[in-house]
Amino acid sequence: MAEPGGPDLRQFLEAAGRSFADAQGALAGEVVDIPTAVAISEAELEVKATLDRRDGTVVLEPVTGDAARQGGISPGMVSTVRIRYVAVAEDALAAPSERPAKTPDKVVDEVRSRDDIARLDKILGGLTYEATFVPSTKRWLVTATDPDDRLVRHVVVPDSGR
Repeated sequence: MAEPGGPDLRQFLEAAGRSFADAQGALAGEVVDIPTAVAISEAELEVKATLDRRDGTVVLEPVTGDAARQGGISPGMVSTVRIRYVAVAEDALAAPSERPAKTPDKVVDEVRSRDDIARLDKILGGLTYEATFVPSTKRWLVTATDPDDRLVRHVVVPDSGR
């Protein structure tokens, strides 16, 4: 575990990645399918720091202005940690043959219109739906949760036709 001087390199990289992802989400707001041209497609973070090894872990020690002015840091000891964040549209990751035929909205509408689900929706005061495509089985997994975020139903829907 890192000492109070700075985080270990793994923790720093994870935190930076989360920050980029949070910024991406903040830009998107409530919009689910935002075009990649509107969101962050690439970002880079560069940090000047010294690296040290403590208990087998690489620890990052940020270079402060005070330390640099006081001459407490040898320029040869300073490292540059560069993090590049690249957002890739989900569709770009799958081959055309692996892409679903249906849209998430169409699948949710299909599940929402089922009699059993419609009754549950009415009884529980509104359900929230999430559709996830599973390429290996060419099926959709739709989850329905109640207003208290409890799982009510899992429904598997084949991805056939448009």
